[in-house]
Amino acid sequence: MGLRHFVTHKISKELQEPAATLLCSEQETDLDNDAVAHFYAQTAAQLKGILTQRSGKRYGVFHPEITYARAQIQDWLGERQSFIALTRRLSKHFANALDNTELAVDGYLAFFMEQLADSDRLYIFHLRRKSSVMINTDMTLTETHYLDFSNTGFGLLLNLTDFIADDDSRYVTFSFGRGDKPLQNLFAESFGFTDTLNTAAETEAFLDIVEEFSHTLPPEQGFECKTKVVDYCMEQDLRGEPVKFDELADYLAAEVKAEPARAFAHYVVEKQKERLSQQQPRLTPEQLAASGASMQDVAEAIKTELIPDRKKLRGFVRFSGKNKELSLSFSASLLEKHEVVFDKATNELRFTKLPESLLKQLKEG
Repeated sequence: MGLRHFVTHKISKELQEPAATLLCSEQETDLDNDAVAHFYAQTAAQLKGILTQRSGKRYGVFHPEITYARAQIQDWLGERQSFIALTRRLSKHFANALDNTELAVDGYLAFFMEQLADSDRLYIFHLRRKSSVMINTDMTLTETHYLDFSNTGFGLLLNLTDFIADDDSRYVTFSFGRGDKPLQNLFAESFGFTDTLNTAAETEAFLDIVEEFSHTLPPEQGFECKTKVVDYCMEQDLRGEPVKFDELADYLAAEVKAEPARAFAHYVVEKQKERLSQQQPRLTPEQLAASGASMQDVAEAIKTELIPDRKKLRGFVRFSGKNKELSLSFSASLLEKHEVVFDKATNELRFTKLPESLLKQLKEG
């Protein structure tokens, strides 16, 4: 990983206090110092992994009317200010946004930038810490603090390469952490983030097409196809990679062993084009190409890839739900086999085949 910058600032605000307190770093970390560089590299890698594996992510760009963060980043990219100056100004801007609110925050804002082979990326994270006890060299006990990665707050990724080229409609990825949703929304607003991609709606539309395609296969292969699609999409999502329909088609052809699976990518794209052609006044991919639109715009219209919504994927082949007294989860295939029967009129669910372990418990009880 080509880590180029790493800066942290401490931020705090109590509920009863009107203003936030910001304690900024005096200087940037010396990443050329081998004695400390690996700590920062490990921390950056762990934070990137947290952002990638989270299911709660939003995708978008800078809002055209909220320009502060955009302008500061452009000044840094244009070498009109240093990286540490950029982080101080962005942190101060967020602290000012917290003033006179009923929100509380404690922890650190971590900023780091990395250079990859295909892109430069800026990350911003809200870090929290935990207290513990350590043993000193003289065997006495004392309090210590460490970063609580399991309780990391919001995370933001700005793809600087796409932002500079202005050729991507989702160059900002915003990831929600545990709790504090109002706080995280405030940061997104102060940063100027605006959504451009509804992953839940797009995943739902994609799964509708998968459902249609599965009916072109024999029943057993149809459900296997749907299961394999979900497995592949979940794996790609955990890697932080989009689902490309042609690659998914190759995977299905190998896993499902059905000749029609080879035509999956073509089937999905054609269905996408059909739906787009019904959405006026939006142009079809062919019309965009004929009008001289860029290949990026044409590809976006066809949507030959998907950033999936993990919750929608889980519900596609499995039903689940719980309350304080009951927890249920079962494969959707059981409905198709009539081993589980749902009566919509009475909202009753009937199981005609129970797991042996459950039967044993019931009979012994």
